[in-house]
Amino acid sequence: MTVGSTLSLRLAAILLVGFIALQLLVAIIALPSSGDARRPYNLPRPEEAAAIVNALDRTPVSQREMVVQALNGGLYSIALTAAQPTSRAHSSDLVELERQYELAIPGRRVAVDGRRPRFGHLIGPAARPARFFAPIRVAIDLSGGGVLLFTSRPSDSAQAYLRSRAVIGALGGLALLLALVLAVRQTTRPLSRLAHGIRRFAGDLETPDLPVTGPREVRELAGTFNDMKAEIRELVSERTRVLAAIAHDLRTYLTRLRLRAEFIDDPDQQSRAVRDLGEMTALINDTLLLADRDTPRASCPEHLAIAPALAEIVDAHVELGERVSLSPIAGDFVVAATPLSFRRILDNLIANGVRHGSSVTISVQPGGDKVGIIVEDDGPGVPAEALARLGSPFQRFDPSRSRETGGAGLGLAIVKALAGRDHADVIFSQRFPTGLRVAILYSRIDA
Repeated sequence: MTVGSTLSLRLAAILLVGFIALQLLVAIIALPSSGDARRPYNLPRPEEAAAIVNALDRTPVSQREMVVQALNGGLYSIALTAAQPTSRAHSSDLVELERQYELAIPGRRVAVDGRRPRFGHLIGPAARPARFFAPIRVAIDLSGGGVLLFTSRPSDSAQAYLRSRAVIGALGGLALLLALVLAVRQTTRPLSRLAHGIRRFAGDLETPDLPVTGPREVRELAGTFNDMKAEIRELVSERTRVLAAIAHDLRTYLTRLRLRAEFIDDPDQQSRAVRDLGEMTALINDTLLLADRDTPRASCPEHLAIAPALAEIVDAHVELGERVSLSPIAGDFVVAATPLSFRRILDNLIANGVRHGSSVTISVQPGGDKVGIIVEDDGPGVPAEALARLGSPFQRFDPSRSRETGGAGLGLAIVKALAGRDHADVIFSQRFPTGLRVAILYSRIDA
């Protein structure tokens, strides 16, 4: 799952990045400073350094460390050393600073060193966090021995104070960020329910309405979706009622035509008329079944044992003289399926296989929480680019329009419709070297 995969993660990432950027901005801008432009790099002014040096000169050597500790509590640190520290390379802008200290404290050796941090030309002499990693040092000799060292880095006590403030600010910010993340998650949860409801509605028109909760925009979206769902359900029901009425009337006329066909004197013409009427009746029944696929199911899927159900179906087709075989089944598998739909699916697939080929083989392949019923024939198969269109109504891939050689293209569509009612997946693929392979994946039920 990537950061941008869900709205909650995306908003949380925006909040986190914004929080970090805000903390950095505060650290850069709100760093404590004297506000005195004459304090370059937040060091003491030259006259202040001269006063401190003169005070230490008048202080006994044994007490100088105590005085330094008393003075060392600001945004620059003060320390006593025995000798001048090793001079480091320094940038040209420190030469003028060294000269100012020498003028303020004549007769004393003054050494200013330091290095410019990266992008230091943008920072200038201002006190910024980057200076903590590249401090400027001013070393001044004292009378009686020793060196007074100023460093443009906060003293230990000031650093401890700044760290405590940073910890408190970070903890407060994290608590606020956590609260914002929870609020975002609570706000986006109705959108997740909406997406879940839409997915369920795609497979079942009788899904309950979405709860109208959340922000105003989400409530309006959920209400609009509920209204749309009700209209679609009513349109589908109306379509089914119209087709049922048409089918009922057509059956009446077909029955009359069949009776009248009995009076045709020519036996050959009579048999052709009866066959055509039978095909028309079957086509009407298939079309009505396909149109009724989105209506509420009359019964829920049952616990169906695959082995005996498949054996019964295969035996029935073998008795009709069809070459249908069932591979050994390694296990007593039980799936969630409607027995009548299960039989109709297998009958359609077997009929499709023996129509286009000479034999059909059925096998069972379990995998995870699914059990696959595999139906393979040795016919010519279908082009690879046409596999995606298999199962769509009235899709056929032979030139004939006779129901004896190809039907009207509703057999596989009915298979998908009936399998969908039992929440089973249908996968079409090519069988090698030739033929069609159809896998129906049912939900497995543990005994």
